Amino acid sequence: MAQGSSYKFLHFSAKFFKVLAWIALVFQVITGLILVVFGGQPVLIGGVELPARIVGVLNFVAAGMYFFSLWLMSSLIQLLLDIRGRLAG
Repeated sequence: MAQGSSYKFLHFSAKFFKVLAWIALVFQVITGLILVVFGGQPVLIGGVELPARIVGVLNFVAAGMYFFSLWLMSSLIQLLLDIRGRLAG
């Protein structure tokens, strides 16, 4: 594989992770809101039945964790690309 194409892939990956971070945040928050507002059947998590509204709140926590980890991945890739640019330039 040519050197330039791997860097193009990394640029694409950095942007992809940012977009994925926003998509994950939106879907998790929407799911959490639906569960908090409307409730539903208890959900079995780890052998314990939790009310749907608590699972909705946990979705908000998961939304933050997913967003942070995906955004961090994008930032780390961008940092590596910046370091490569400074070393090459």
